[in-house]
Amino acid sequence: MTSLRSGISRRHFLGGSLSAAVAGLATTSLPQKVKAQEPVFASPLAALKPPETLDEAYWWKIRSQFNIQDGLTFMNTGTFGPPPRVVLDEHIKIQRELSEDPRNNYRSSELHDHKAVLAEFFGADTDEVAYMRSTTEGMNNFAHGIDFRAGDEVLMCSHEHPGGYGAYQALERRVGIKIHYIDLPIIPESPEQVVELYERAITPKTRAIVVSHITFITGLLTPVKELSEMAHRRGLLISVDGAHPPGMIDVNFHDIGCDHYAAAGQKWLLAGTGTGLAFFKREVQDEILPLMGADGHEEDGEWVLHEDASRYEHCGQRHISSALGIKTAVEFQKTIGKANIETRVRELATRLQNGLTEIPGVRLQTCVDPHLGAGLTHFSVADVPMNNVRQGIMDLGRIHIRTSSRGDVSGCRASTHFYNMPEEIDELLRCVRHIAEHSADYM
Repeated sequence: MTSLRSGISRRHFLGGSLSAAVAGLATTSLPQKVKAQEPVFASPLAALKPPETLDEAYWWKIRSQFNIQDGLTFMNTGTFGPPPRVVLDEHIKIQRELSEDPRNNYRSSELHDHKAVLAEFFGADTDEVAYMRSTTEGMNNFAHGIDFRAGDEVLMCSHEHPGGYGAYQALERRVGIKIHYIDLPIIPESPEQVVELYERAITPKTRAIVVSHITFITGLLTPVKELSEMAHRRGLLISVDGAHPPGMIDVNFHDIGCDHYAAAGQKWLLAGTGTGLAFFKREVQDEILPLMGADGHEEDGEWVLHEDASRYEHCGQRHISSALGIKTAVEFQKTIGKANIETRVRELATRLQNGLTEIPGVRLQTCVDPHLGAGLTHFSVADVPMNNVRQGIMDLGRIHIRTSSRGDVSGCRASTHFYNMPEEIDELLRCVRHIAEHSADYM
């Protein structure tokens, strides 16, 4: 099948080619693919500080810090975000250090010191942050740490991710708790409607609310701050599945007010696989037991839990280069600026969503209200199976997105992160339009 595009080359954006690339942004075609030349190295973070007025030249510069294949458009950050070179270099450096001198293979003091950077970035205190290997591990730590009794109820919506609801299904089988699912509209009318649906579902047996900050299906931005206030007003715990927001939008755990927040490192934070962290509000730590053993220390012949969130970190030998690399990923994003990143993500998502609404036969299944959506866009093409749409987009434009479905929602999901470019959005729209106009060819 003939490709609709010529491909983006990251090397085309470097050195003297940068100005030429920027000059061509107004055109409808993408820059021609350029053959690989000399190796490309990470720029110092100081060189990536944004100018007073952000322009496309700056975002091309940021894009140049990624090793994404020439000619490939990657729009699946919601599953995995490719680490920028500065993070990859840090991983390699630490691995080399461990190979050359393996004596200090836990690097405990460095991990502890790095928490101050992570806590500041996410609006928490250092003693409330724990290293995790994934959002799923963070969600399980909280779920299995609660002293549930048979008959206790947990409230969540029908669009939760298995990494969030799986722990509670296990507790349903083993302990006898009951999960109470609520059906959220694909596109809610308002944040207030979402909060009302949760509050109406509370019963005298409800003990906790579990909610995705951004749902992995439709990309719904849930009003977690309002839900936290409501939950605490009703005497309930609230746990947030935060796989997507960290690195996508400006997140502040204290401002949200939740009891627990599990965050991914490998998605929008761009920290690499096997990374994550969890927030455990100081006031609830004594109520939540650790998932794997009891990380602590011996005191007068007895084992005593650590007096902070590090009690939840016990997992055996951690992948140290990945864990230490989270700090570098955070520093990379701090250099760009959390507000700048969120603005860019939303601009690209809006460009995509507005374009999809103009294509006959395409159904947008993500809310365009900025209070209820951000960087994930879910859509379907009438009568065309979602896998065929996904593959068609890849064949036509070398654009990688994913499919996702749950309950009454089925379709394709595109992630628009700050390393994506407007031309890539436009190319995706051209591919979708082609499929919609020739739907019989994709059945």
